[in-house]
Amino acid sequence: MKPKKTKQLIPELAKKLQLSEKEIESVLDVYWSKVRKTLSSLEYTHVNLKGLGTFYMKPWMVDKKIRMNDCIIDRYTQNPTASGLSIINDLSKDNLKLKMSKEELEKQSTKKKEIKDERRNQNLEGEEQDS
Repeated sequence: MKPKKTKQLIPELAKKLQLSEKEIESVLDVYWSKVRKTLSSLEYTHVNLKGLGTFYMKPWMVDKKIRMNDCIIDRYTQNPTASGLSIINDLSKDNLKLKMSKEELEKQSTKKKEIKDERRNQNLEGEEQDS
């Protein structure tokens, strides 16, 4: 299945559903913002959209966000303010969620690798028996 670009999708859907392109664009904007918000909420590491695929957090983005939060925490720690304490607290909680999400991503990655290796070994064993 070849994915479609939004620019292709909007006119096709508008014609098919007999709606204006602006209406379709608005619906898609709300839809994609919900997907982004779900991933950025850190509740889920993956979002599966039937017919579109699975969207997931990228481990390097999680690392980047943790580093950014740490820099901000350091800045407020060096120059404490009343509002800074609240910011430090929020970012610390965010980092905890990010680290938990990263661990989950690593577990899933390890599990995928194990499954892939197991399949590869089964294929190799099957080829040896055929020979």
